[in-house]
Amino acid sequence: MLDPIAEARRRLGLARRFYDEGRAEEAVVVAETALAVVEHAGSPNHPAIAGACIELSLLHERLSQYIKAERYARRAIVITEEYSRNDETLVRLRVKALGCLAMVERVRNRFGSAEVLYKSALDLSENGTWPHPEELAELMCGLGAVYLFSSRFDEAETLYRQALDLVGADKPNSAVVWHHMAELDLMLSRFVTGESYARRALILRERALGPDHAATANERAMLAAVLARQGNLDLAEKLYRKAISTFERVLPPNHYDLAVACADFGMLMAAKGNMAAAGRLAQRALDIKTKILGRNHPETLQAVEDLARYN
Repeated sequence: MLDPIAEARRRLGLARRFYDEGRAEEAVVVAETALAVVEHAGSPNHPAIAGACIELSLLHERLSQYIKAERYARRAIVITEEYSRNDETLVRLRVKALGCLAMVERVRNRFGSAEVLYKSALDLSENGTWPHPEELAELMCGLGAVYLFSSRFDEAETLYRQALDLVGADKPNSAVVWHHMAELDLMLSRFVTGESYARRALILRERALGPDHAATANERAMLAAVLARQGNLDLAEKLYRKAISTFERVLPPNHYDLAVACADFGMLMAAKGNMAAAGRLAQRALDIKTKILGRNHPETLQAVEDLARYN
């Protein structure tokens, strides 16, 4: 007789593989079938249900489908609320659920809520013996991003450097830390070190994932942003074009990373005097951000201002 828990795990593994291969929408379908399998098997609070909800939250967040990501994260948090803190497998699920919701809250500009969630996840994980360094580093980078966009730059940098110490400077999983450090230095106009960090992130992503992965494209866009601020507009333009081309191939049409790249590329084209292209890119960024973030999100309002400036 088929073990539903084992079958759900198999399907979630397949969903993760599909996502890594750029088949994100297929990954969601498979993960949904995994959840259906464990729901049909019995207990509504079974850890396997929480695990499937966490995977679905992560997938939807990566696809910029934040309403669905939030719904699955909140369901996982409710399920794990009553879990014993003496079972580290169950605590780990709780930490992941908190981290999932924290990511969504951060993107939605709810920094106070995101900070509480990240700190709760870190407190639980630091009291255990299970966390992998990359899992802790990802939580620390998430909290660091909350600090970054709250203009708490010193606190952000401290967390990023602690995260880098955890994972090691040249390990594949350090790419996410280098990305955040490049973003910090870009915001602080520390362009020389920012370029160095962005190049390291890009090299690590290309080595681990290949040149055509969405995460690799995101590092190209980060490097382009730093180069553009240094005045290297031609190279930045080439990087933006390649990044956007990759996003268009492997991501849904309304994706946050694509919107950010279009907005930044629009600023570059305006700096080169091509206001028509800048306006088209700004309009595209506005359309995407309105759809995924809402009309009143600060980034959407900034996109409105950008478009007005170019027209």
